[in-house]
Amino acid sequence: MNIEIRRAIPEDAPGIWAVAHNRSKSVRKKAGVSDEDLSREGFLLYPLAASSENEPNYRERIEHSDHFWIAAEGGRIIAFNMAYTFETMRKFAHLTSNDLNLLDYFLDRWSCEPGCVYQQQVAVLLSHARCGVITQVVERFFENAARSGAPAAICEIAQAPLKNIASTASALKNGFRMVATRIKIDPISGKDRISGTFVRTLLSDSQK
Repeated sequence: MNIEIRRAIPEDAPGIWAVAHNRSKSVRKKAGVSDEDLSREGFLLYPLAASSENEPNYRERIEHSDHFWIAAEGGRIIAFNMAYTFETMRKFAHLTSNDLNLLDYFLDRWSCEPGCVYQQQVAVLLSHARCGVITQVVERFFENAARSGAPAAICEIAQAPLKNIASTASALKNGFRMVATRIKIDPISGKDRISGTFVRTLLSDSQK
């Protein structure tokens, strides 16, 4: 595979949406995938719009973040890592209820530094899963986030009632450690679910 790893540009939004849509829980469930298989293959809970003036979308987040990375093959986007500092996230014009909840949780309750980077979505096309693409994208994200001075990367991964086994394993493999759990309300089902909070400290070469 000839894979290009680079920062996302606004024109990538439709391709990123296609990957997110492909890996969303709701789409995979409609395709008849069982909970057991979904847990093992990994899933996204909240795909955004590709580009929209009225709702949360990938284009806005690309335009404002230095931490949004993609992998492309032959011009086609096959994977992405969407991340931004909490400080940047607060400036988005369009936020989901989940976004508002996590800003309150991490900035007000945890007192996280606004410069910490929140890794909100990581996804790869099923056709390219288990090929090492995600590791390449995430490592490039870590390297540049550390170089920018971000003290840590943070992410949340579903643990119950449906555990995202694939994403949990990937996070642990890539240097995250789970430090806490919290109960969240699923905006789609309205039911409680448990998310694990994962943290990886970032150090630039000069800080090691």
